Amino acid sequence: MSAAVARRPAAGDVVHPRVWTKFVAETLLPTKLGKFRLRGYRHTVDGGLTYTEPSVIISGSPEGCADVPVRVHDACFTSEVLGSLKCDCREQLELAMEYIRDKPPGMVVYLQQEGRGIGLANKIAAYALQEKGLDTVDANRALGLPDDCREYSAVAHILEDLGVSSIQLMTNNPRKISELSAMGIPVSGRIPCQVPAQKYNAGYLSSKHRRMAHLLNPAMYSSADEAEAEQEPLEGQFCYWDHEGEPSSAGIPLEAPVSLPDGLEAASSSIPSSSGSSSEGGSDHSPPPPGSCGSGSSVGASAA
Repeated sequence: MSAAVARRPAAGDVVHPRVWTKFVAETLLPTKLGKFRLRGYRHTVDGGLTYTEPSVIISGSPEGCADVPVRVHDACFTSEVLGSLKCDCREQLELAMEYIRDKPPGMVVYLQQEGRGIGLANKIAAYALQEKGLDTVDANRALGLPDDCREYSAVAHILEDLGVSSIQLMTNNPRKISELSAMGIPVSGRIPCQVPAQKYNAGYLSSKHRRMAHLLNPAMYSSADEAEAEQEPLEGQFCYWDHEGEPSSAGIPLEAPVSLPDGLEAASSSIPSSSGSSSEGGSDHSPPPPGSCGSGSSVGASAA
């Protein structure tokens, strides 16, 4: 049985009845990285006039668990299908899948938000401008597009559906932590998800670190020529579209300092890269051991 899923309202929340997520089906999927549960959903922010189809890749049984390792991953056709080397998206997805495979329970929420939400065609247009020397931020702005217009209401709904009470977020992006926390999702820890740079994506990783405050190690991508550029101050607006009335964005400006929740850095751990190297940081919140939480059966979605 499938039903609309809505997260548990928190104090001061504004209820948006036109925003809902519906569970459709689950299957067991064999992949080159192992076997995973795959759950499909439909998600709308306009009452069902249009919808996207988020999916969840699951290892083990996270139902009813706390501190579940979760990667919130946005689709990247160019790297994940075509094998593009211009970004680190495919490698991050594979690292996350390997991590939850080896340390269940865990999950990857896969959202259809290509190019930080601007769509595939606009992303290709931005790539064309990057070939002329603009970085990933300035290319979007030159096209009149926001730096980032992703929305994460489906994540809150899916976690509510599965009964996950808190998560350890696999990310290098502190604003993603802030966005999810602002929606009422308890983020109990951060798991870095860094991959080694290569010549085609080093500039992209540098821009994410300098322009969007991603928590990256400059030694992974920078050269002596870039050392001075690393001190460039953050500038501009993280998303300059007007999101008033929408439930999707915390409206965090790019230049604003982003404070991580208390104790979050102390709770960080790392995902080793497939090449054997590992990210910096220890962990005070180890993922639950296999079989320690969850009934092993799917939790049916329930209406709010």
